[in-house]
Formats: sequence, structure tokens, C-alpha cells
Amino acid sequence: MLTRQVDSREKVLRPIPISYLIQTANQFDSDIYVTSEETTANVKSYDEVMNLSLNGYLTFCFKGSDESEAKDRIQSILWKC
Repeated sequence: MLTRQVDSREKVLRPIPISYLIQTANQFDSDIYVTSEETTANVKSYDEVMNLSLNGYLTFCFKGSDESEAKDRIQSILWKC
């Protein structure tokens, strides 16, 4: 399992449509979750992501056969490098 944590208050995330994030996550077999405070959402589920507060510390977790590729792709679309 790979994880990536970011503080969204530091403005290091690129603003992208949630639908694009979900479509990207669904291209991978791995499970992809994001945790904000005490709530966890499956990034492949629109309803779960919409009910998640994306403020503060976010932890993305990737688990599965293509977790490394999934982490790299999600990181490239979300994080400003």
C-alpha cells in the first residue's frame, strides 16, 4: 500500500473537476481512497467524494496491482510540482 499526504490549505492542489479525478481513478484496478480528518472516501465513487470535506490534511491511499502507476497519475493531476 502506498500513501501520499498533503495539506490542502497550502494551495498545493490543482483545482480539477471531481469527475475527472473519479474517471482517472477508475482507469486503475487498485483501490484508491482519500481520508480527510476522520472520513474516508473511495475515490472511484462520486457520492463518497462529494460528501468528503477536502479541507485540511488529505491522505491518499493506493492498494493493488497497479498502485504505483495509480499514485503517479493521481499525483500528476492533483499536485503542483
